Amino acid sequence: MATSGLDKLLSWVLLIAVVAAIGLTVVLSQLPPREEPFTEFYLLGNDGIAEDYLFDLRAGQGQPVIMGITNHEGAPTSYVVEIWAAHETIVASTNRTHVDSMSQIGTVHVDLLEGQTYEQPYAVTVSDKGANKVEYLLFKSGVPGADVPPASVTGQDRVDAAYRNVNLWIAVN
Repeated sequence: MATSGLDKLLSWVLLIAVVAAIGLTVVLSQLPPREEPFTEFYLLGNDGIAEDYLFDLRAGQGQPVIMGITNHEGAPTSYVVEIWAAHETIVASTNRTHVDSMSQIGTVHVDLLEGQTYEQPYAVTVSDKGANKVEYLLFKSGVPGADVPPASVTGQDRVDAAYRNVNLWIAVN
């Protein structure tokens, strides 16, 4: 049985396609996995571990909390952390909190290279005896503009605009 020229050509094309697919599979399997960029943002207690956080504060007296940021964004990144004393209530019907009001108690600017970590104690000083939560809001590459005013009616817009946030429930005496 004689093979036609078209059959030989199709056989060669098929062979080249199979070899190319195998080669591409080998190359792609050797590439490092792509990770989504992200930033770690966390709080640590006095012993540098995730426990023994401050809870009872005396009005006007500073209590240290270790604030940590690790850059996994794939590039040098500038961060701004705003610290707010907040009045929040729990809405029983939704089992969520609602920010009634907030007052800013501090700001920290941090520039980190890829993979670099910042861990520093920050003294939290709350003068407002009605505050029941300290909100740490992390903004990447600057803070929001006039569209999210710092002194919005409740402060919830500011919390929602943050890239990351962590918080501590407190009692101020």
